[in-house]
Amino acid sequence: MLAVRRLQLRDFKAGFALALNLLSTIGVSSRESTTARWILVADGDEASATRVAGLLLHARFRAYPAARGLEALRLARRHRLGLAVVDVDLLDMTGCDLVRQLRAIEPGLPVVMTSGDYRPTTEVEARQLGIVQYIHKPVDLHRLELVIARIFAADAELRLALDAPGPGG
Repeated sequence: MLAVRRLQLRDFKAGFALALNLLSTIGVSSRESTTARWILVADGDEASATRVAGLLLHARFRAYPAARGLEALRLARRHRLGLAVVDVDLLDMTGCDLVRQLRAIEPGLPVVMTSGDYRPTTEVEARQLGIVQYIHKPVDLHRLELVIARIFAADAELRLALDAPGPGG
């Protein structure tokens, strides 16, 4: 069991290093402008977090994987997030606790919750937090991409409306 956890951690670190390498290759620095929007992928299953973040990177989204809530909070304080994909179970806290703390940092942050737990009470608790989508595992990546595209399109439309000159201007 310990050997499996070490292997998962090594794979997680390798995936994260690959993601950072990909970002530097396409010219994205660790200090982004204030308009950059990142996707936080928090999942207690390190391999799953890395897989989802890697697929989002491949789909040209900017994504950070995190297996621990405290790590996710550090990332949220460092980067401007456009979305958080949070699993119900993290290594050091519940996904719902992470969502509450993320909302303290960024009140309007859209959140997609994922879970392998099919109990209705788990979904009800997550929905009470105002999440935009609840996706059961295994995560349907096509569905997740559609949700992300919808969220970012709405965000872009809002920014265009706010930037548009007013009447007579």
